[in-house]
Amino acid sequence: MSVSTPITTRQVSELVMANRAIRAPYYRADHDEGVRFTDEERGLQWGADVIPALAGLFRVERDARDDHPDGWVGFARHWRGGTLRLDFDLFSESEEPDSVLVVTAISGREGEDTIADEDFGEIELPDRVPTREEWEERSKRYQAARRNDDTDGSAAVKAYIAALPGWKSEVATRFDKIIRDEVPHVRRAVRYHQPFYGVEDRGWFASFSAFSKHVKLSFVCETYLDPEPPSATAPERQALDLKETDALDEEQVASWVRQAADDPGMNW
Repeated sequence: MSVSTPITTRQVSELVMANRAIRAPYYRADHDEGVRFTDEERGLQWGADVIPALAGLFRVERDARDDHPDGWVGFARHWRGGTLRLDFDLFSESEEPDSVLVVTAISGREGEDTIADEDFGEIELPDRVPTREEWEERSKRYQAARRNDDTDGSAAVKAYIAALPGWKSEVATRFDKIIRDEVPHVRRAVRYHQPFYGVEDRGWFASFSAFSKHVKLSFVCETYLDPEPPSATAPERQALDLKETDALDEEQVASWVRQAADDPGMNW
């Protein structure tokens, strides 16, 4: 369920600083069709640009496009003087206390006093541009919040799965359920832009990632699983690649999950 009530720039910043922002599986940067970029706006980065921008939005609007019924758009001034547009969803479930920002895209906009946006028309820009030092301070505060966050990341994992299209979301949902059934006290989090599963104080033992034509289910162990998954080059790199037409052997995956959870190979 997505949040439908209006949100403010302050609420967005608070969610970011509470470590409630993730990158969508198909996050886009810099290549919206028809948009021109200055040299300074090329190469926009997730950590260096998205997070400080989200923490300093001057305007938030509901996404008006027909194919983005639950989306939002925010605008921020970059320390170099340009303007950034950030597209995101606000994912929430009734049992979760907070929403999760799922950022789907970032792009640059040209203009000093106003910018012309294809969806919202002419937007007046605030006079004040953040300094580089202020921009970097936002990033540092976010990194500190991430390091100090010891809460379970189940909401972020649910948001990530919900952002996957069609059959990939179905595979991820089944994998997530297998892990929760086999490891009742599993810890979940989105790290390195993909969901991870771990045993508290012992380490991460599984993750998954989505590609254009397959979903990769990965296991991280101290030793090889029995039998070894099809893609296994080292104990910490054992995986099963599933295409849309492949069947998921849930019993075998459950066995691998139990083995990996007993022998996790990646520290917190």
